[in-house]
Amino acid sequence: MEARRTVRSSSAHNFKSGLTLWLILWLVVMKPGGVSACPRLCVCYPTPMTVSCQSQNLTMVPAGVPYDSQRVFLQNNRITELRADSFGFETQVLWLYGNNITWIEAGAFSNLRILEELDLGDNPSLRHLEGGAFRGLEKLQSLHMHRCKLATLPHDIFHKLYSLQFLYLQENQLHSLQDDLFSDLVNLTHLFLHGNRIRALSENVFRGLVNLDRLLLHDNRIRQVHRRAFRDLGRLTILYLFNNSLAELPGQTMRDTQGIQFLRLNSNPWSCGCESRPLWEWFRKARISSSEVVCSSPSQRRGQDLRFLREMDFAVCPLPDPGSLTGSTTTTFSTKTRWWFSKHKPASSSKSTYQKTSEGVKTLPFSHVKPQYSPKKAAETLPVKYELSEDEAALPKLDPEEYWANYGNEDSSIRCVELDCAPSYDSEAFPSSSSSIITPSPLHLLSFFIVTLLLRLLSS
Repeated sequence: MEARRTVRSSSAHNFKSGLTLWLILWLVVMKPGGVSACPRLCVCYPTPMTVSCQSQNLTMVPAGVPYDSQRVFLQNNRITELRADSFGFETQVLWLYGNNITWIEAGAFSNLRILEELDLGDNPSLRHLEGGAFRGLEKLQSLHMHRCKLATLPHDIFHKLYSLQFLYLQENQLHSLQDDLFSDLVNLTHLFLHGNRIRALSENVFRGLVNLDRLLLHDNRIRQVHRRAFRDLGRLTILYLFNNSLAELPGQTMRDTQGIQFLRLNSNPWSCGCESRPLWEWFRKARISSSEVVCSSPSQRRGQDLRFLREMDFAVCPLPDPGSLTGSTTTTFSTKTRWWFSKHKPASSSKSTYQKTSEGVKTLPFSHVKPQYSPKKAAETLPVKYELSEDEAALPKLDPEEYWANYGNEDSSIRCVELDCAPSYDSEAFPSSSSSIITPSPLHLLSFFIVTLLLRLLSS
């Protein structure tokens, strides 16, 4: 009898030990999502997991951010450095704008393998970047570096960023752009370079940007554009070059942008002598929405619009030799009008994404809408120094402020991915607490039930 009691007690002890071990394994393996602690001074939201630590005077990336956080907001703090060990989590969206970042270590973001959006804008002390700063971000789609006072960009700064689609570099202090700087950005569609100090565009500066749709270069100091600078930009639809120092633009430059739809060249000191003939002829054939192109010289044409000069204005100009790639001229002179329009607009090519790797590139869940435009009457926009022909009056005209009025405003709207922002995540109404808001899920309830049952068995 005593032996049976001993065996029974031993069996019960073994059963309870087994249940205890099983319970520990269950809690380790099936750890319910959402139970991770929220970092101090941060607010956390589930589904998708969002960690907001904005405006808390943080001087470094906080520890304890849950590894599976999909969005991490660290904007408007006082973070000064980003090191290779700063990020112990994976996330898709990381906002660091409005800090005091002065240095980014090479490979600082290499652990963020699934990052899709990185915002480093409004860090005015970030004047220099190391070449490997963005190493490993091969799934990055949107990169913001506006208003950082960047003076130069390393030649390999965008190396292997094959998925990048939106690049914001406006309002920095860039004086030049190196050849092949963007050559790996085969899926880039929007490039914002306005508000810098760029003086020239070389032959290979935009090489590789075969899917670029919008290029903003206004408010720079551009004086010279190489005749083949846009040779890879066959899908470009919007080009802004206004408020620069351009006196002329080679005709070949614009012929390479066969898909162009919106063009702004106003507020440049255009020279309308013989050197302007190639651009004038391009305007004769192009059916686009264009700003005015007002002549600054020679004096007899000052104030006129280059687009509406007449054939006789170029009667004494030598024609370019059509067989010459260098633009040398012959002694043949033009004596008759060569004004015509294309009967049909060029068919827009399919914007299928070019794949440089085997991985598919995810499309960002937002797009920019191209505004409609209504031509103004000829008398409102054209000089009246001569009578317009019917063809001249039929040319498309555009109010300089008619489209894309807010294209450069980084703060014009709240940026959310998939339109499911956490409530008031970008407002000052955020509570400064470390509490985490958690909604029980079916997995939580099941785990609670099983743990309760096991504890009851153990206590019996």
